[in-house]
Amino acid sequence: MSSEPATRRLAAFAVVVVLLFTLLLGRLWQMQVLQGSYYLQLSEENRLRDLRLPAPRGILYDRKGRPLASNRAAFTVSVLPMELRDAERVLPRLAAILDVPLAEIQQRLERARGRPFEPVRLRRDAPKRVVATVEENRLDLPGVIIEVEPVRHNLYGSLAAHGLGYLGEINPSELASPKWSGYRMGDLIGKAGVERIYDRDLRGHDGRLRVEVDARGRPLRVLGREPSHPGKSLVLTIDLDIQQAAEAALGDKAGAVVVLDPRNGEVLAIASHPTVDPNVFSAGISADAWGRIAGDRSLPLLNRAADSTYEPGSVFKVVTAAASLMRGTATRATRVNCNGIFRLGGWVFRDLKAHGTLDFIEGVAQSCNVFFWTLGMRTGGDALAEMARALGLGQRTGIDLPSESAGLIPDSAWKLRTQGEPWYPGDNANMAIGQGWVNVTPLQIARMIAAVGNGGTLVRPHLVRQVLDRDGGTAERVTVPPAGRVDFRPDVLATLQEALAAVVQRGTGRAVAIEGLSIAAKTGSAENPRGQPHAWFAAYAPTTEPRVALAVLVEHGRRGGLVAAPIAKAVLQAAFGITPTPEAHGGPP
Repeated sequence: MSSEPATRRLAAFAVVVVLLFTLLLGRLWQMQVLQGSYYLQLSEENRLRDLRLPAPRGILYDRKGRPLASNRAAFTVSVLPMELRDAERVLPRLAAILDVPLAEIQQRLERARGRPFEPVRLRRDAPKRVVATVEENRLDLPGVIIEVEPVRHNLYGSLAAHGLGYLGEINPSELASPKWSGYRMGDLIGKAGVERIYDRDLRGHDGRLRVEVDARGRPLRVLGREPSHPGKSLVLTIDLDIQQAAEAALGDKAGAVVVLDPRNGEVLAIASHPTVDPNVFSAGISADAWGRIAGDRSLPLLNRAADSTYEPGSVFKVVTAAASLMRGTATRATRVNCNGIFRLGGWVFRDLKAHGTLDFIEGVAQSCNVFFWTLGMRTGGDALAEMARALGLGQRTGIDLPSESAGLIPDSAWKLRTQGEPWYPGDNANMAIGQGWVNVTPLQIARMIAAVGNGGTLVRPHLVRQVLDRDGGTAERVTVPPAGRVDFRPDVLATLQEALAAVVQRGTGRAVAIEGLSIAAKTGSAENPRGQPHAWFAAYAPTTEPRVALAVLVEHGRRGGLVAAPIAKAVLQAAFGITPTPEAHGGPP
């Protein structure tokens, strides 16, 4: 009897063992047969790693084929979230090595939460000592990898910075925009200038590297490579020699220089100061460093050539002269007596001096305010506004830059709508000499003077001549049609051009005179409520079939003929290959 319970227990145990083995075999069959491919994939992903090979950006060349912005190889320290273990220990140590705030690293990882297989870049262009330290501590930094990436390099530092632009990491709002579809977190994109407008051309196509790694993520061997394809290069309209001359002449003065080809609108130079070296952005920039630049009261990121507006002062007299001739309120024979004072009701406007009796040519050449107050009263503000807009003022030029200010050309309807007041006679006087509510950009003034020089064609400024394919051949030639045309009567155009030539020959623009080169110009000093007057100078050369048109602005420079004209002279000498000579003495604006 005693052996029967033992037999039953043994049988029950055998049944349990059989069931357990059956379950084990069933589970093994499920894993090997039903889910074999799934676990094989997990094993492969743990053993294999696909690394992105970033494509070099296309090169930016000047119009003569000289590189302005290229690329250089640099080390990037990144983290693979799926391999990051013991983050509370690893991240503080990594932050200390990289000299990056821990909160910034945590924020980057948080943004990448939904992409555990993609590397999160923590420090681009890492110094060799940082790379060496990471490699030495690799066993204690699971999930941390070193990548080699191309980094943008502007060969001339801050030269033409506002035209070329700079790079920065794409931000969440940009990622959410359809405009940036196909981009990923951590990508470097153009943030300003040509780099932004032509980003898709410049960026190229990334490659891929498949490597086998050990349990600690260390690479063992390369299993496959899909090469990256560099972006398309751009041949810009900028002339390096003219650009360097413009920036050297502007020096540390706050202001802008714009140089155009009046035949087609190509931008030969675009300078704005203060400025910043785009190279500081190329590998990413810390929040603190960005805050210092963005908070700089001198506004180094502001493109004063296209994004900032100013009272034009006496350079606007080109508009007044053209409008009065076209309307018949003045002719070449018009004469005005200037005793230094202009009376309008109970108001008295004072000129810099008494010029005596002036005809039209001398009125422009000497930039006589009394002469232009007289023309403004005869012609009227609405007619001045119509001519200003015809010459492209108060409207965006359409240049291939990501931002541009329109400025303002007021008229009677605008004043009634915005100020609730009618247009007064005093408004005519103010507008005639470029004061009051008139605001323009240096780029607009350069286009205005170009239109007078080329016979009335309103060119559309642009910065790119050619898009090159990846083999260096021309994939696309950029042709930009004119924006419009000013239908000057032949007699009006001839008188206007003669008057502007007289400005240089015997008037307020004598400081720009260059032996052997005929130049037409207009000086300007613009009163403003923020300090000393702004200094302006606009010119084209030669006077017959001009090839260069320019505008110079110096903030708070006071006298265009004394401060802005020498800058224009240096630019013209560079443009025409003329050896500099001692400065001539200029006159008043």
